[in-house]
Amino acid sequence: MEGKWVFTVHTYMGDMRSNMEFQVEGNVLTGTGEDASNGAVAPLENGRFENGEFCYDLTIKTAVGEMTNHISGKLEGDRITGKSKNPMGEFDLDGERA
Repeated sequence: MEGKWVFTVHTYMGDMRSNMEFQVEGNVLTGTGEDASNGAVAPLENGRFENGEFCYDLTIKTAVGEMTNHISGKLEGDRITGKSKNPMGEFDLDGERA
């Protein structure tokens, strides 16, 4: 899980990419997320990683204002699958090591 990743969230407005960087200490997941479309960077909040599963919150500036996303998923080798939930809905996401 540690290191740099590229996430793609599949929304009804099209694919949204983000550049992620993670650190893991025990079961605590920290790091940052960068919206690839506007360069906004924010720290992860409430991050957890255990038994290959993870979750965290990320509040990032968007074209419509700040939005908090709750991200959860599963690590499988160098691939990630999961969900992104925010006020606009719930969307599938996938990720791969950068």
